[in-house]
Amino acid sequence: MNLAFDPEKHEYRLGERRLVSVTQALSLVDDRRKDPYFLQRGRFIHLACELWDKGELSEETLDSAILPRLEAWKSFRADTGFTPRLIEQRLFHPTYLYGMTLDRQGPLNGADVLIDIKSFPSPVDALQNAAYWAGLLAQDPPIPTKKAFDVYLKDNGKYSLVETKFLRRDFLTFLAILTAYRWKEKL
Repeated sequence: MNLAFDPEKHEYRLGERRLVSVTQALSLVDDRRKDPYFLQRGRFIHLACELWDKGELSEETLDSAILPRLEAWKSFRADTGFTPRLIEQRLFHPTYLYGMTLDRQGPLNGADVLIDIKSFPSPVDALQNAAYWAGLLAQDPPIPTKKAFDVYLKDNGKYSLVETKFLRRDFLTFLAILTAYRWKEKL
């Protein structure tokens, strides 16, 4: 069965079944993910980084608010040598049936890693990474991923790299939130 994604509704479908997205589930505990301003700005930052990674970006078309964060992404790539294998990859977890669009996956310092691009830190960032990590490992065949990191792109053109250290524990927490989200949907 093929995964379909409707970007307007931010909705994943597997056949006729609607899948809860990682972002939707986490909205239960993170109000920031409901704010249209942050959602739209995040989309623009992600699109700029995606197009740059694919060699398709015309930088003169970028809004000045996005450019420093793109510069931060370029610095991260140059400083670390990270080269993504997967870029904005849509997947679903076949057991827990949630949808996701992971930002990047590829080698970093000799290990296959997951990279999530962020503008601001949130307490749920580790839970999001854990959900993506588990989804990668659940694919057939599994997409090997040893570690997960957030790359925080800042307005000053700099970045910070933060590892998600407790992936298994954070995944269990994500599953509890996913269960609560599904329960709340039925009310």
